[in-house]
Amino acid sequence: MKRALVAGLAGLAVVGLASCSRTESSDPAPSGPAKIAPPAILQAGTLKICAPNDGTPPNVYHDESGALVGAEVDLGKALASQMGLKADFVQSAFAAVIPTLQAKQCDVIMAQLYIKPERTQVVDFVPYVYSGTGISVAKDKQSDITGMDDSLCGKKVMVAVGTTAESLAQEQSDKCSAAAKPAIDINRNNHADVSLQQVQNGQVDAYIDTAETLGYYATKTGADIQMVGRPFGTIKIGAATLKGNKELHDALAAALAALESNGSYNKILDEWGMTDLSIEK
Repeated sequence: MKRALVAGLAGLAVVGLASCSRTESSDPAPSGPAKIAPPAILQAGTLKICAPNDGTPPNVYHDESGALVGAEVDLGKALASQMGLKADFVQSAFAAVIPTLQAKQCDVIMAQLYIKPERTQVVDFVPYVYSGTGISVAKDKQSDITGMDDSLCGKKVMVAVGTTAESLAQEQSDKCSAAAKPAIDINRNNHADVSLQQVQNGQVDAYIDTAETLGYYATKTGADIQMVGRPFGTIKIGAATLKGNKELHDALAAALAALESNGSYNKILDEWGMTDLSIEK
């Protein structure tokens, strides 16, 4: 993730909470009677979901009308419905989502939250998708690029400054040089739309970014691009609950398993160009 939680999570329980906002949704409607109730959740009939108000597509973000949308929003609604609950999104800055959960202003976090060892010490996770890095090329131009490998040697690629993509591209370029092959011509631009336009115009051979970002541009913006190879450098993203809230954790895991079984999970990922990031793969 391009953002990181600030240090001292437990000590930040009151930071940024005053700026929390809510976005309620009754769509989809609760599916059957509620399968979980207080004290495992804060409010009967409602699953309060911590979501970032500074998120990014396609996971969670605000559309042009200001509505909260994204793959995690759709998945959160589906999980709530599967448990017979209504989703209520409690928004805050990304750095405040764990403190907001600890302050018991929401039941679960769905906020592009990577499952990292330091986070598992303060919350419990139900993994629901991967994040990873991908390589995109123009759909209408032949390319012999196959992934983050020697097929990039001598190619002109675009990355954003200070990202995982930049460091991985540099590592691969060093491997090319060590093998007496041409180094990668690494270019930098922090605007994904500009970079992808250059790929489509043939100005660069490939653009490297998060696989979910590339999927979003391919499915939601009409960009004439395609990813090559599988996402790499993957890490799981999970729904985070308060440490020890086993009842809610297990209910979420069961709801996710039901969505996987009935096809709803894959349908949501496919809609947002994230099929290759499914935890089922």
